[in-house]
Amino acid sequence: MKKKILIIEDERDLAKILTDFFQSENFKIINAYDGIEGLELFYMEKPDIIILDINLPYKNGWDVCSEIKKQSNIPIIMMTARNSELDELQGLDLGADDYITKPFSLKILLARIKKTLKIDGNGIYNFKELQFDMKLQELYINGEKIEISGRESQLLEYFIRNKKIVLTREKILNEIWGFDFYGDDRVVDTLVKRIRKKLFGYSSNIKTIRGVGYIFDEI
Repeated sequence: MKKKILIIEDERDLAKILTDFFQSENFKIINAYDGIEGLELFYMEKPDIIILDINLPYKNGWDVCSEIKKQSNIPIIMMTARNSELDELQGLDLGADDYITKPFSLKILLARIKKTLKIDGNGIYNFKELQFDMKLQELYINGEKIEISGRESQLLEYFIRNKKIVLTREKILNEIWGFDFYGDDRVVDTLVKRIRKKLFGYSSNIKTIRGVGYIFDEI
């Protein structure tokens, strides 16, 4: 499942360079060329991370960052041609997760994105003493391997790759069991219960959204 990056950048040549590079790195890219379009696509596409320019038409990057952070904890990396400590502090005060000054290395930006998403190049998720290898479907807590079924692994990966996004039971059913599944959506609750039991002290990272579904968040 590809991670989705929303690039909000009005310089179309730079946006294309970023798009081509990150697509080659197996990311899905959505482009917006002004602040208003960026906000619209944020609400519509629910990206995993946002690369946000400061100097944008119609609505600047500061305002875009502020509005997004009021609605979501989605990671935002701000980029600008400026080289000012005050700009960086303002971005971080608004909730931006990182800040990069143009011109920059694409590989350095890629490394920052992977670090922010906490998924390395080998598909391994690390959080404190929890490690989950998505390719091998292996879960470790405090260095001890925890037995996990294929279906449990699928759902845990889906939660991690969509962390901080509310996932309805219907959406989870469609993604994990498929659109042709006609059973009761309570199977989702049962599987979540099994995963929580295996996560031990990290069980509360999977939060219940009453009447809706679940959200994976780091505590």
